[in-house]
Amino acid sequence: MNRKGFTLIELLATIVIMALILIMVMPSITALVNNNSDRSYEYYGDALKEAAEIFVGREGEDITSLGTLNFTGCVDITYNDLINADLISPYQEENIDCSNAKVRYTKERNKESYSINLICIDTTTNNSVYNINEISNTRCSVTAY
Repeated sequence: MNRKGFTLIELLATIVIMALILIMVMPSITALVNNNSDRSYEYYGDALKEAAEIFVGREGEDITSLGTLNFTGCVDITYNDLINADLISPYQEENIDCSNAKVRYTKERNKESYSINLICIDTTTNNSVYNINEISNTRCSVTAY
């Protein structure tokens, strides 16, 4: 008699082989997913820096209380400043809060730079899911030249 189909042994062997492949691949998939979520925070941090550059350009002389563009020092630009200026949107992942972010604009006579603090917190557990801290804890001040 000619039987077409698989025997129970062949099916079990196939399932075991597939399970072994899944066990070997799962750590790589998990690492890839975690890496991609970190990348989304990094991209958001880059967007904050770019928005801060636009904010500084828009505010011009009003960026400091000195009323001049001829200054040295630094100015902290808050997350809310960028939201209120309609330069960024809030981070769009459910239960994640990145509203403690700030960008520090530092200006020397011939050089400008931007640094960022971006701390994103899972609001369900109050645990930090991403933290980049490029800004020292020193106080920010400006002086005219």
